[in-house]
Amino acid sequence: MPGPRGYENLVECPYNRAHQIENGRRFQIHLDKCRKEYEKLHNNIKKPCPFNATHLINSPELLHHMDNCPDRVLVDKFNNPIIDHIQAVQKKSTVKMIPQGGDDDDDWDDEPPAASYNPQKYCETNNIIRKCNGMQPHERKAFRQQEHLRLGHIRETK
Repeated sequence: MPGPRGYENLVECPYNRAHQIENGRRFQIHLDKCRKEYEKLHNNIKKPCPFNATHLINSPELLHHMDNCPDRVLVDKFNNPIIDHIQAVQKKSTVKMIPQGGDDDDDWDDEPPAASYNPQKYCETNNIIRKCNGMQPHERKAFRQQEHLRLGHIRETK
């Protein structure tokens, strides 16, 4: 039977069972704060589970937890993908590398020179709104008037 609405995603803090925190980023932040307080008051330090860093276990219980951790399945599936034995037999063909006939005699210096790209010139001749940064107020006003005329002329010609 599900709990009350809005409480499905709550997780119990491993340091203090009275702490119920929403699972996710807030839980990670809470664990860090709670760990610092716990270490001040207690001598035994909880160790993180190698399969999920939010699982903090007392040292004597760690081996038992590692055998029964619910997140272990995810890590095992990732490390040891299960392949159907029939597919494995069919995929045993070796991959042959075919050397490509390369043009090692390419000389990029022999190509005709290309004109360099000038972004300022491109912006002046196309319908692009330019920004005026670092100008005095009277310079800004003149720039905006000039831009208004420039954009009007470009729109008329197209």
